[in-house]
Amino acid sequence: MSWNKEVHDAGRKAICKFWYFCNIPFIAARSPYWQGMIDAVTICGSGFKAPSDTELSGPLLLEMVEDMKVDLEDHRQSWSQKGCTIMTDGWTDRRNRTLLNFLVSSGGSTMFLKSIDASSHVKNAAYLCEAIEEVIDEVGEENVVQVVTDNAASYVAAGKLLMERHPKIFWSPCAAHCLDLMLEDIGKLGWVKECVERAKNICKFIYNHALVLSIMRQYTGERELARPGITRFASNFLTLKSLLKSKASLRRMFVGEEWTSSSYATTTAGMDVVDCIFDEPGFWIPCAEIVQVTEPLVVLLRVVDGEKPAVGYIYEGMDRAKEAIRSIYAGVEDKYRPIWDIIDRRWHNQLHRPIHAAAYYLNPSFRFRADFKADEEVLSGLYSVVQRMVTDTTATLLEMDAFNNASGAIFASQLCKEGRTKLQPGRKF
Repeated sequence: MSWNKEVHDAGRKAICKFWYFCNIPFIAARSPYWQGMIDAVTICGSGFKAPSDTELSGPLLLEMVEDMKVDLEDHRQSWSQKGCTIMTDGWTDRRNRTLLNFLVSSGGSTMFLKSIDASSHVKNAAYLCEAIEEVIDEVGEENVVQVVTDNAASYVAAGKLLMERHPKIFWSPCAAHCLDLMLEDIGKLGWVKECVERAKNICKFIYNHALVLSIMRQYTGERELARPGITRFASNFLTLKSLLKSKASLRRMFVGEEWTSSSYATTTAGMDVVDCIFDEPGFWIPCAEIVQVTEPLVVLLRVVDGEKPAVGYIYEGMDRAKEAIRSIYAGVEDKYRPIWDIIDRRWHNQLHRPIHAAAYYLNPSFRFRADFKADEEVLSGLYSVVQRMVTDTTATLLEMDAFNNASGAIFASQLCKEGRTKLQPGRKF
């Protein structure tokens, strides 16, 4: 059928009516299945009959479950070819049950494996290690390269026990959790804590009063302030960043007639907020400094907390973040050293593992750069990983030599060289 604007507009409005009536979150339109559904319905033609609620909750649901099993089987096949990472975390549901989730990541994609109810068990190192070992047996020990958990003491102990029992498996703490803890530690510095608390008070005051919120939106053009979350300490620094972006608008707002004529302008809380908004040296200057200092860590947090495999970027990312922070303070050690010390404590005591150094070394986008550094720490991590993982050391040494020299049929090819920066490590053309 030829394109007809009126027909297409009617189709889009029909979708909107369904969407708004069912109160579907707008973000659902980002689903990878959204456009595919529209394309499939279009191919079916005007006589297509949508499934009923009975079909959706019955036979079609069962059919989709079977289809998903087929898709997951394809994911399972990649475990033996590319190796995989087992990820686990614990949470408490609405029924106050303690659940342990297990996911398997391989080749850039992740699948949920299972969830177990651990409510009747003491979550000590021995129990957690046994629970993880059951998953390792299910996945196949020969396929598992790494196990990732959070940084709770019981998980750390379980990880060490796991590596003792399984000589070829690595345990690593969750990088996102470690970075978030770095930001938490930075947030405990006196001057940072004071600034963050003042920012929280501003957001709390504005969002707790409908009239004040309405006035703010008039001046910010509907731009919202990033309000602090309850789980991620990174959200505190995102709040500061959003306040900085709206600084000029907020200042205009609090001298505008809408605010000065409101009853909130004469309240103690309202006047405190105004004092803060116009406190350049006491609030805005440290606010800008904190945003600059934490931005490199927040950027790295986004990388490791994203969809793409990040193990090959953590080591270099930490170095880059530290150098960025030193640059912010123009190399004045008394300024940047307190932040560096916080980062180093978490990095050396929790996050850093040999597998991070090895992944940095073997990441082509770094290895073949002019500024690549293979210091003792990097080489020690690389050799530790190789020695733990491989059995045929002779063949591995030859492959490493070909990789280092970009030689041989594969590494010397123009296609391989172009893929160094265009592809994720481990991905094929």
